[in-house]
Order: sequence, then structure tokens, then C-alpha cells
Amino acid sequence: GAGTSASGASVRVSQQPLAMRTVARSSAGVWPFILTAAACSALHPPFRSPRAPTRSRMAFLSAADGITPPTLLTPQKTRDLRELLEGANLQAETPSTLPPKGVFATRSLNMGEIKCIGYDMDYTLIDYKMEKWEERAYHYCKEHLRSKGFPVSGLHLDPELVCRGIIVDTEQGNLLKADRFGYVRRGMHGTKQLSDEKIRAEYSQEAVDLRDSRWVFLNTMFSVSEGCLYAQLVDRLDSGALLADAQPPFDAVRCSSYSQLYQAVSKALYKAHVASRLKDEVMQDPLSFVHLDPATCEALLDQRDAGKKLALVTNSDWVYTQKVMSSIYNPFLPAGMDWTNLFDLVVVSACKPEFFTTDRRPVYELATEDGYLRQHFRFEEGKIFAGGNARMLQKCFQVTGEEILYVGDHIFSDVNMAKKGLRWRTCLIMQELEKEVEGLSLGLEKQNAIRQLFSVRNQHAAVLNRLRNDLTKRLNGRDGAGNSASPPRSAEDSRKDIETLQGTVEALNDELDQLLREEGGHVNKYWGYMSRAGFADTSHLMRQIQKYADIYTSRVSNFLPYTPYALFSSPRHALAHDMDYSQIFVKSTSYGAENSTASSRGAS
Repeated sequence: GAGTSASGASVRVSQQPLAMRTVARSSAGVWPFILTAAACSALHPPFRSPRAPTRSRMAFLSAADGITPPTLLTPQKTRDLRELLEGANLQAETPSTLPPKGVFATRSLNMGEIKCIGYDMDYTLIDYKMEKWEERAYHYCKEHLRSKGFPVSGLHLDPELVCRGIIVDTEQGNLLKADRFGYVRRGMHGTKQLSDEKIRAEYSQEAVDLRDSRWVFLNTMFSVSEGCLYAQLVDRLDSGALLADAQPPFDAVRCSSYSQLYQAVSKALYKAHVASRLKDEVMQDPLSFVHLDPATCEALLDQRDAGKKLALVTNSDWVYTQKVMSSIYNPFLPAGMDWTNLFDLVVVSACKPEFFTTDRRPVYELATEDGYLRQHFRFEEGKIFAGGNARMLQKCFQVTGEEILYVGDHIFSDVNMAKKGLRWRTCLIMQELEKEVEGLSLGLEKQNAIRQLFSVRNQHAAVLNRLRNDLTKRLNGRDGAGNSASPPRSAEDSRKDIETLQGTVEALNDELDQLLREEGGHVNKYWGYMSRAGFADTSHLMRQIQKYADIYTSRVSNFLPYTPYALFSSPRHALAHDMDYSQIFVKSTSYGAENSTASSRGAS
């Protein structure tokens, strides 16, 4: 398509792929700049990012195409590119920090190929103030337990005690953080931190398997109040206060173990969310519970204008949905437009995850504004329904699973089931991600210090290992100095060197242990970074995200600057044998290798 650069030069956008970039050239045939797919989206909304070039298409760089693309940008070309980017309100320079409001891809997703976008409501389109919402949920949960005779006086919500991704060991009363393999890396018994020795004693012989009912994965923001109250009551069960201070109608037989206690707390939380006054309280004053973000309306309007079909699919009932959505969205919409006009289909009382797994759930059409329903048999555009199933939605919009993007905050009920059963594309909303990304940026200095310390430790360990090996060979009548250019040392001198190096390595390990315990404490003093478990590995939470969420971000409004045509590209995933490691090179003249690797840097 034709366009004009900031300098006034006429340009046209070529549809030829060039190393995943789209190239623009002037009418004079020169190359004034290289235009990214994101810039094309801003200048030409109908533009769809090209697919990755195949190996045969990469040959278009030959003379047969009559194109000689540049390998380097001249200063003039760089200035033209910068002017174009800035004119399109895009960042011309490489960001110096991670973007807290970025959209991150685990599997590349071309929004140009998405025809329908479905949205969850709670903690997705409705961005609750977490601490206030969970404080009230905690309050109603506690009051329900009080009515059952539980001694809950003096307990208060600690929002840092539990975060998304923590796993409850219901048999032991422990809160755990596991890595992607299921190995426990941090833990608490009740509200008390478990030592590394205790974790090894209890969990060295087993890995967390979420298919086992023993383990409960706290995978939403709604889990904060549940996990916190459970941990606090574990303390009271251990001290004997839970049974000693209980009042009728408390049932000691049903609350004498950690697993029974968890069931009681979980049931109380369900009552707090579904059957208590919590939602009534929210409906009385939605603005006090929700972050207002006008950019979300803009993002949804952009998606509609781009031809996407939008659907709201929520487990909340119609009365609650109508109240909070109208309060949060209507003030920011064009005059005369209601929030329901944003969506081609609204589904309430969806009963996810069953919405994604069964074809037999009945469907009802909303008959009146106050929530009366009449039985129906299929979804229809422009209407509001209760119940139904995901295949009805696909049939309504005549789309396949790969053409639908579903956006929600629940790893299991939203992204897992939509991905596993229907092959929908998925986006996970993680409100706490902004704090995580900012924390990672703030922690870069400590991360670099840890990397350097690992390198120093491993260098000392490499020398120590060689000396121990040579000494052992010498003591067993074998020549342990054959690989060394230096004169052989006496066994006594070798022992002294080994002893010194052992002390150094132990001291370095102690220092590393301390730094690793402190790492991420500025994000969460108990659990550190949400996305990491140990220094070099990802958390079990991130494993779930990488497996089921194609993209993830902190809020729906983050889609706005990317445009509805964006190509979200996943990074190249590093492999252990395909990384830029710092190597320790040891001459090995006996085997003719000048530089054979003795050790490489690693971290655990």
C-alpha cells in the first residue's frame, strides 16, 4: 500500500518477506529504511504480517528477484527509519528495560489470522483491586468458618503469604514452590519457612504431580485468601489451639488433619465467592473494587473495527455481569453505545471448565433485563445467553479452533481447557506480571553478581576436581601428572592444595546460598520471583503457562499499542547445548587437544 514517511518521501510496502521483516523502498528504487511488521500495522491497518519464509523462499535474495537488500543501514537510512517509527508512535530505540505491560509469546501468534476473540470477565475484563477484593473474600471466608465454630479471631490477610503458582501439600500442611520438573525448591509449613534440609528430607524422593489429589495448585488471584487462611489455621492446628478453642458446632472429627482442614477452608472460600454477600458488596460500589482503564475500551473497539468477532464468556450470572460491566465500561464508550454493543455474543453462567468439555449443557436466551431466561438451542450473534458450550460458539461464528483466541486469568478453567480440548489459541491475564517484570529489571545487578559468583565457584571446582583426580591416580600407582605441563607435585602438597580449594569452594557455596535465598525478595519476601524456581530454572507455574498459554500479559489494554494485526513472536528457546557458556579451557597435551573443555558454567 502507498504511504508517506516523516520526511515526505513516497513509499510502498512490499509483501516480500525479508528475514521476518517487511521492506519499504522509495519510487527511486533505493532502500530508505526497513519497516517492521509492527510499524506496518500502525501505518496500514489491513496489513497482515507475512509468514516466516521457507528455506526455498529465502533464496529470493538471489539476482532472480532483482533485489539487493542492504546488510547495513547507513546513517541516513537510520534517521528515516527513526522518523517513521516516531511518526507512528512506536519506539525507535531498543528498550533499556523489560516492558512491564508487554505481551509475551510462548508460541508465535499472528493476530491477523484470528477471527474471533473470547474474553473472561473476572480478573480479565474486570481488573479487580487484588488486595481489596481478596481482603473482603478473606473476611467472608473467615466469617463462614466462625459460624462453624472455628477459632479465627485475630487472623488477618497477609497478601504476600501466598501468590499464584503456589502448591498446597494437603497431606503435610505445606505451601510449596516447585520448579518445572515438579521438584520442590521453597516451602512453608503453615506460616513458617521450611529450611533446605527439611525440604530435602520431605521431598527429595518425590516430585509434585498435579494429577494426584494430594496437591492443589493455586492458579488464580482468587487463591490468595484461601491459601493465606489455610496456612494460618495449620499453625493453630499444630499448636492445639484449633481444637482447644473451637466452639459448637465445630466438628473435630472432620477437622483433625491437614487435608480435612484444607477441605473446610476451600468450602468456606466457595461460600464466600458464590453464596455470600461479597458480590452484593461489589455491586453496591463497583468503582471501589475495580481498576479503571479506559484503554481497554479502545483495545476492544480497535478489535471490532478490524473485523474481529468478540465474545464475553463468564461464569458470573447476568445480574452481576450487567452491573459491573455497565459501571466500568459505559463511561468510556462513544455516546449512545452500551457495553453489550462491544460484543457479538455474551454468555453468562458458562460453568467453565465444563463449557469447554461437554456438548450437552442446555442453553438459555436472556428474555428480560432483570435476568429471566427462555430455553434456546443455539447461540446467535447479537444476543445474550446463559449456559451452552464452546462448540456452539464456534458454530455461531463459523470459525475453527485455530481462528479463536480466548483470553482469561484461570490457567485451568480458561487456557488449559480451551487449548487441550479445542485447540483454541489462548492468552493468560496475570495482573501481578507487571510487578514481576519490574522486579526482574530491578534485580539485574544481583543476578549478574550471582552469575559471576557461579563462574568463580565453578573455576575453583574445576581445578579442585583435577587435583583430586590426579592425586587419586598417583596413590593408586597410576601417573596422575601426565596431562600437566608442570612438574609433578608431592602428594602432601596436593593434599594441602585440595584442602585450601575445598574451603574456598565451600565458602563460595555458602555465599551463593545466601544470595539465592535473598533473590527476588523485593518481589515477594516469602517466594521470590513468581516465574522462577531456583536461579536458573522456571517455576511450575511458568511450565503451565508455556504449555497452555500462547501469549500472556498483565491486562487486556496491553493489546492496544500492538494493534489487532500484530504478530507476537516467541523467542528462540535456548537449549543446554546451544548457549553461550563461559568455558574453562584446560590444555590436555596427552590427548593432543590444545583446548578441551574441562567444565562449563552452570547454576542450580
